[in-house]
Amino acid sequence: MAKRKETLEIEEKLHYMCQKRRWYGCEEVTIGFYNSGHGDEIVDFCTMDSKGILRCYEIKVTLTDLKSKAKKSWYGHYNYLFVTAELYGKIHNKLDKYIPEHIGVAIPCASSWSDGVEIRRNPKKQKISEEQQMMLKESMIRSMYYKMQKYKDAADLQKMSALKKELRRSEQEKQQCSKNYANVNFVLRTIERALRLYYGQEVNLEQIAKDIIDHNIVLSERVELTLTEKGEKYNTWSREENN
Repeated sequence: MAKRKETLEIEEKLHYMCQKRRWYGCEEVTIGFYNSGHGDEIVDFCTMDSKGILRCYEIKVTLTDLKSKAKKSWYGHYNYLFVTAELYGKIHNKLDKYIPEHIGVAIPCASSWSDGVEIRRNPKKQKISEEQQMMLKESMIRSMYYKMQKYKDAADLQKMSALKKELRRSEQEKQQCSKNYANVNFVLRTIERALRLYYGQEVNLEQIAKDIIDHNIVLSERVELTLTEKGEKYNTWSREENN
């Protein structure tokens, strides 16, 4: 199912925050593997800083989404509910109704000095086992790899699409050149036929043009053509038709 516009905007803010703070971050991190009793939960966004501190963000953009029975995945040292400013305005007086007291709350921040995220309630640090830390870090690495592959495949598809577009354009140009050549060739053959019929001249205009380009002939200052019998008849017929 396609993500809502507000969800994409929040993910963009979190990516910007990671860039500004030099953290590692990834959206939609699948936790663990099925063979270890996990693999069915997804953290909406997960970050890790240079000290190995893990933060998990559950993104909600509507009240219905927040009230849903879908499990909220908070596995980090610090955990946040990330909502739109509009949704925060509806729930800020009753946060404990929706989230545990140790969960922080964040909203997007548009201020130029900000890293894109505004904390409205600070989270309380959780003590998590080494095993859980390792599982979350491995989950981040796995999710990052899959997304890297997806972006790479998308880039390859875009490159292939561009090449196909260029090939189609070249084919169209080739077809147009073939049409132009056919039209020019038809005109040349028509002129040659007229010269042969009406002036008794056997000429190869294509060869003449080639000889001129290759400087194999000298152009005459004046060319005289004498009508044949067919040419005279043609002129007589034309004058009668016009009169």
